Amino acid sequence: MLLVVAYNMGEWHELKRLRKLPKGDGLVLLTVFALTVAIDLSRAVGIGMILASMLFIKRVSETTQITAVDGSPDSEGPQYTTTGKDVPPGVIVYRIFGAFLFGAAEKLETSLKRAGQEPKILILEVHKVIAMDATGLNALESLYERLKRRHKHLILVGPHTQPYMVMINSGFIDRLGPNNVAAEMDAGLSRARELLEAASK
Repeated sequence: MLLVVAYNMGEWHELKRLRKLPKGDGLVLLTVFALTVAIDLSRAVGIGMILASMLFIKRVSETTQITAVDGSPDSEGPQYTTTGKDVPPGVIVYRIFGAFLFGAAEKLETSLKRAGQEPKILILEVHKVIAMDATGLNALESLYERLKRRHKHLILVGPHTQPYMVMINSGFIDRLGPNNVAAEMDAGLSRARELLEAASK
């Protein structure tokens, strides 16, 4: 009877689906299965949860998009675009969409390097950044510090509640300056003009 119960608990039919599963999912399943047999169920489940969490974070990071905003019509709404707005020379606008985690932080650095030039003022439109972790925050702080050392500026437009609270609690908003956080693109561009005028005096 114990053997029958153990066999039924194993759900062996799931192993037939390994070929159809994504490689990451299949690897987690096989790892947990092997650990259950080799060690014990409680440890295998714990390790499986850690592996599944890492896989989930990796996939969420991969969905994050970082694009230059060039003024062409899009579906973001007029309050978050540069369409029909005057973007001063020396100002570059980028949009981040998705979760700003460790993988996404690398995407931001790559996107800025591809631009080939570092702007006098970088505006990050972030109203669709749904979450931010410590690595994303660290990348943002590093970017801010690099710009500051070169007497350049960073402006954030439309931060969502969770990322905004992360930035407030870490003290980043105080270092950046509350004036450099705008609710909409018009306010962000207006702040950029103020900074450019102040720098020209």
